[in-house]
Amino acid sequence: MKRAGLFFLTCLLVVTVTAQNSRLNELEKKRKAALQRIEVTSHQLNKNKATAKNTLYKLNVLNDQIKVREQYVGSLDGELTKLDKGIEELKSEYEEMSRQLSVKKEQYARSLRLMARRNKSEDRLMFILSSKDLNQLNRRMRYLSEYAEYQKIQAIEITNKQTDLKEKSLELQQAYKEKEAVKNKQVAETNQLNKEKAQKSDLINHLKKEEKTLSADIRKQKRLADQLNRQIDNIIAEEARKAAAAAAKEKNRSKPETKGGYAMTEQEKSLSGDFGRLQGRLPYPVSSPGTIIVHFGEQKYQDLKYVQNSSKGIDIQTRPGASALAVYKGVVTKIFVLPGFNSSVIVRHGNYLSVYANLVSLTVKVGAKVRTGEPIGKIYVDADQNNQTILHFQLFKDTQRLNPELWLHK
Repeated sequence: MKRAGLFFLTCLLVVTVTAQNSRLNELEKKRKAALQRIEVTSHQLNKNKATAKNTLYKLNVLNDQIKVREQYVGSLDGELTKLDKGIEELKSEYEEMSRQLSVKKEQYARSLRLMARRNKSEDRLMFILSSKDLNQLNRRMRYLSEYAEYQKIQAIEITNKQTDLKEKSLELQQAYKEKEAVKNKQVAETNQLNKEKAQKSDLINHLKKEEKTLSADIRKQKRLADQLNRQIDNIIAEEARKAAAAAAKEKNRSKPETKGGYAMTEQEKSLSGDFGRLQGRLPYPVSSPGTIIVHFGEQKYQDLKYVQNSSKGIDIQTRPGASALAVYKGVVTKIFVLPGFNSSVIVRHGNYLSVYANLVSLTVKVGAKVRTGEPIGKIYVDADQNNQTILHFQLFKDTQRLNPELWLHK
């Protein structure tokens, strides 16, 4: 029973360690993917002109990078704690197996000494012949035979326990190696994190000197963004009105009823339901690696009290020549042009909408059906900013703006 229990504990520990390694590998994979996107954009940002706005972009990217690395360092702390616990359990098992082996060896040694005294043929013969009757003679002969068999079994068990102990020792050594590898990784990541924090401090000091210029740039960008957002809001409201009117006409109603949303056909309802289940799994809307340089919502900077920004969507910087890609299948319902954002395309997915702004060389037309990942148009390349390439992306449900970051696959 004890041997079965030890076997079960060993299997359980192996499964636990395997699961921990799997989680660590998955975390490492996500970290590398996130940092790869950031690295691509950081490289592009370094090529941009050294303006206050571009420095703020760098700060946003660096803040993201620091956050990703801090989370990873924290996860390594957790893995070290789990590994320490696993090592302690392995050590306890190793010590218990060593104790059992010592006891088994001592029992075997005593049995050998006892048998040695009776191993002489005359002693064995005397032991048998001194029996009082035939029954005792049979019992003594059976005892000698069973005792010899018992010794063989004991020898086999000792060999097996020695093998188990050796395996447990190797398992313990492997656990120590894994712990050392995680510790080394933690030290390397912590050192890199400290470098990034120092770089962040340098950027903030630079931005403090350029705070007035940066505030002016942000106000200018906000005026352009407000124009874009009003245009989008008007388009969506008009689409909802037309859909409601069509639905009312279909049902011979005198007054359309939308209940605050977009009146959908059965096919659109199905499409909308499919889209709604994809939160956190939509593909990035760019054909080349890129990362977010402007986040959704209000953005305040603790060290730059006069610098505040607000965005109704997200800005993704990518490589020159990249295209905007449809995040899901749908229908192109509107294309329009605004200064500062070039061409913008709205794709409807039932009562969900995705908006792609700052495009040129469009590959779609109004009414066109697009598939997931299908190119919509080239993202504008700003030659005055050393080929800066930024897509502005928004997401809606009915008339409500959504945070695109919560919907895109990390």
